[in-house]
Amino acid sequence: MASANTASEEKNIWKVVRVAGENSDVNSLFLEGKDEKFTARKAGQFVSIRIPAAEGWSEPHPFTISAAPEDNLLRLTIKKEGVFTSAIPSLTPGTPVKVIGPLGVFCQGIDDRPEIVMLAGGVGITPFLSVLRHFRNCGAKNRVILFWSNKTLADVFCREEIAAMTGELPLNVVHCLSREDDVQSYFDARIPGVKYEQGRLSAEIMKKHGVKENAACYVCGPPPMMDTALKELESLGVDPAQVEQEQFVWKK
Repeated sequence: MASANTASEEKNIWKVVRVAGENSDVNSLFLEGKDEKFTARKAGQFVSIRIPAAEGWSEPHPFTISAAPEDNLLRLTIKKEGVFTSAIPSLTPGTPVKVIGPLGVFCQGIDDRPEIVMLAGGVGITPFLSVLRHFRNCGAKNRVILFWSNKTLADVFCREEIAAMTGELPLNVVHCLSREDDVQSYFDARIPGVKYEQGRLSAEIMKKHGVKENAACYVCGPPPMMDTALKELESLGVDPAQVEQEQFVWKK
């Protein structure tokens, strides 16, 4: 008879369904498994995963769940940053993955916020993808402005899906591209809810696109980006202590 610990460990084993490339550096890992804890997960939470290694299992690495809570499969959208994350694209269907979670409280209670501002840097978009997919699934009426900072448009993934959401939700998206010059050439009049700004996210850009002092603000990205975003929000009268933050520091 298996011990209680062994049984518990077995419950944490999920299987790879597929790995889908999002762009040259980012992949989505889709997992299936049975764990009752995940039926009550919230948008914005994360998991810790281990993949098979020569010694048995790798060290644990945390990743946000980018799927909506209602989705049957877990989706983890992962940027290649080192040995571990670069191994993700080579995982084949059926590969076992140890999954611990759901963890974290980022975006907790966001469903009840009528005015929402999301500030994302790079792959820090993932918890917001979970929230927006959740809002789309349930037909939410929350008014959302998403500011997403990247170097170039090539770094933007799930671009078409997010653009489509602007027609399904009260959502406006502003792409801030720090290494692009003619960003306005990307604007498509058929998708008026998606706009483009050249340079880094700033208070001027946020004010231009209607950020209000009383909006519920959420920030996720690399620490330098988050520090800058908080200072820019403060200059608009938003108390940094009231901004929910989720630092995205990647373990390689």
